[in-house]
Amino acid sequence: MMRHTIVWVDANSSDPTNSFRMKLGDAQLFSSSDDGCEAFITSHTDTSIYLIVSGSIAQTLVPKVYDCENLVKVFVFCGSVINYVEWALDYCDKMMIFDHGDDLLERLWNDLESQFRQQAKQCLKCADDYKQRALQYKQPSCG
Repeated sequence: MMRHTIVWVDANSSDPTNSFRMKLGDAQLFSSSDDGCEAFITSHTDTSIYLIVSGSIAQTLVPKVYDCENLVKVFVFCGSVINYVEWALDYCDKMMIFDHGDDLLERLWNDLESQFRQQAKQCLKCADDYKQRALQYKQPSCG
């Protein structure tokens, strides 16, 4: 089962009083694309990455990491969606743009829930398969 990590790249990510940070909870925080964020994403190949990135950083960072297989979804968090729509067309298969933090978080939590439910179904199927295999070896009880 693959682990997941939320990565937030924003100049305000290091501010512990930032309301979005408080709502986001546990995440890997980077204040710019130059402070190890790209290396973190590319080196954690066994982890599903959900990237939240500010609009001002997205245009630099996203092209560098977009093709990483572990990058599941990119959420661009910006002040104005219209400013990034044309640029984002090249990345629309796994990128979404939000100008409201609560909308972004709702989508993030729903995507994570869906991923975990899918993994749970796979685990239950494996458990059923092993149960069936074990039943093949069950000895009849002595009377």
